[in-house]
Amino acid sequence: MNIGGNKGSEYWGKLAQSAIADPDAFTELYEHFFPRVYQYLLKKTGDSNLADEMVQEAFIRMYRHLSQFDPAKGAFSTWLFRIAQNVLNKHFTSKAVTMNLPWEENFDPAAPEHETPEREALSKERSEELRKAMMKLPERQRKILEMTYWLEMKSGEVAEQLGIAPSSVRVLLKQARDRLRELLEEKV
Repeated sequence: MNIGGNKGSEYWGKLAQSAIADPDAFTELYEHFFPRVYQYLLKKTGDSNLADEMVQEAFIRMYRHLSQFDPAKGAFSTWLFRIAQNVLNKHFTSKAVTMNLPWEENFDPAAPEHETPEREALSKERSEELRKAMMKLPERQRKILEMTYWLEMKSGEVAEQLGIAPSSVRVLLKQARDRLRELLEEKV
């Protein structure tokens, strides 16, 4: 789908519409816009770990709502950066509410265990450990894990996007999970 040359907003709009069904088009969008969205979020947050989390969330939302993109309403880049800004706003709005209230007002002893401040802190720590372990994986294994778990793609879809057989995806996914488990156990 790459037509080369200088690509304007019309090109990216058409590519976004194609990306709903064309994994190659989605990959081209992702590879082109990922660094730009990441830099935008990094400048806004000043925290590379937080920017990593937010850019992942932005692309997951983009993928899930790609069919709602309408080029008649604006450029794809505007739509995507609006998603990134919404992720940023949601993060800081929830943080501001939590941080401006005394801890006692936030704590609900009747809340399920997963909602307690201790559990939330532990969850964030585990998420950071997982992110660091993921970064140690070979790129192909990392991509397969991300597509399978974050983008919720089936092995056939992952295979199509990576240009490999679905059976290879399943083998590589098992290897990636095993290696990730090893890396996380090293932390203990």
